[in-house]
Amino acid sequence: MKNQILLDADPFFIGMRIKEVDSNYFITYNTCKNKFELHNSAQYGSTFALSIPYECLDERTIFLARKTRKENIDKIISDIDRQNEMRDKKLAKSVFEQIKEVIYDN
Repeated sequence: MKNQILLDADPFFIGMRIKEVDSNYFITYNTCKNKFELHNSAQYGSTFALSIPYECLDERTIFLARKTRKENIDKIISDIDRQNEMRDKKLAKSVFEQIKEVIYDN
């Protein structure tokens, strides 16, 4: 993989511990993006699974790997739908308030 450094060792053994979540997982460092990435060697096509949003590898990386597993797709979609619904309601309320201001201020 171009611009990727395979992580063999790290201070908290995250590269080894990630295999407890899935034996096909491995971590690389993307030198172009300056980010750690989680990969899955069992995936068809690209091995890329996700970009790790932390500057260093720690327990949060393990938690994120567990949280984003395929088995949790229904919960992830439900959470996204709930957040979108809350955002839409907040936006609708804001637009309604702006319309009220324009109508009643004139």
